[in-house]
Amino acid sequence: SGQTKGVLVNELQKNRVSYIPASAVIIASGGLNGLFGNATGSVLNTGNVTASLFADGLPAANMEMIQYHPTTTRLHGKNMLITEAVRGEGGRLYVEQDGKKFYFMEVKYPALGNLMPRDVIAREEWQWIKQGIQPYLDMRDIPSEVSVHKLAGVLEACHDFLALDPLKEPIPVSPGIHYFMGGLYVDVNHRTPIANLYAAGEAACQYHGANRLGGNSLLGAMYGGRTAADSAMEDLSGQTSSFRPDEKIMTPAYWTKDKKEGLHIPAARKALNRILQKSLGIERDEKGLLLGLSEVQELRAAVGGLYDESATIDENDAFPKSLLLAEAILKSALNRKESRGAHTRSDYPDEQESYRKTTVAVYKNGGIHISLAAIEEDPDGH
Repeated sequence: SGQTKGVLVNELQKNRVSYIPASAVIIASGGLNGLFGNATGSVLNTGNVTASLFADGLPAANMEMIQYHPTTTRLHGKNMLITEAVRGEGGRLYVEQDGKKFYFMEVKYPALGNLMPRDVIAREEWQWIKQGIQPYLDMRDIPSEVSVHKLAGVLEACHDFLALDPLKEPIPVSPGIHYFMGGLYVDVNHRTPIANLYAAGEAACQYHGANRLGGNSLLGAMYGGRTAADSAMEDLSGQTSSFRPDEKIMTPAYWTKDKKEGLHIPAARKALNRILQKSLGIERDEKGLLLGLSEVQELRAAVGGLYDESATIDENDAFPKSLLLAEAILKSALNRKESRGAHTRSDYPDEQESYRKTTVAVYKNGGIHISLAAIEEDPDGH
């Protein structure tokens, strides 16, 4: 309807939806970890909120810009982050060749070595992984008193989740999805195109461009959140809410769907994870992106009007929308025929000035439309 009326809150334990009326809503639902599954953040961030808003016609931007952290290790269902502080204190990356350690970052980048930017290290690791060679992060050169006092969390996590003592053996690492620079399309004041609807934090596309700088997630969450709140207060100044629950909102359509045979939603979500991990990795190319797009479209057709009575209420409605958003991410990556920041196209290895713009994806008239928009400056010209 183009109006902000409030939020539907899914109570997972009771498997029901409650409606909270509101004159303004700030979306702060985080990144799209659940769409990929191998992220360092919580996979409880399913991406359902962004997907639902996108399916309702709200634009999303820079969805192809996905930051991989170079030092993560695989756990069941997600990746565990090994903090950059390990390399800051002297941790070294290496691979084994002919029975010897090869410190690939130090050889190729002698000035900064293991302290090169995340995207550079992730790409270097990927070159070894493609050959079937496992990179390792070695903490054994760090004085033990430094590790025990400054890196206690890493030691504890490796012990608890990997049954590994980093003081005695190296940590197997690989790049893992860490942050989504793209998100809902907002202006510098965090307003979306829908009146009285705002977005902040990782859910919004703002501040990070093609490659987030370390620590700048705080900028998006704290400054962005405050800016969104200020915008909401400014827009609502002098207004009184007239919104009340109505029957249409209180009875979501997916409560009354006919049950249909089809894929089990958790299995379908795992299939989506695999497709996106494969096609939207550290390196992309047209062939892989087109294959991923085809597979997502096939999955969308297979899911159709699926109703899975074992799923929570919102999954039956949200998962098809997640597939729609996944298609938009792939089309955004296909459209950007260059390499920039976290988006590396092996078939287009150079930056192109014509792509120094924001990718905008919008769902309208039954189709996904991709365009490039000028980068918006704030009132101070930044």
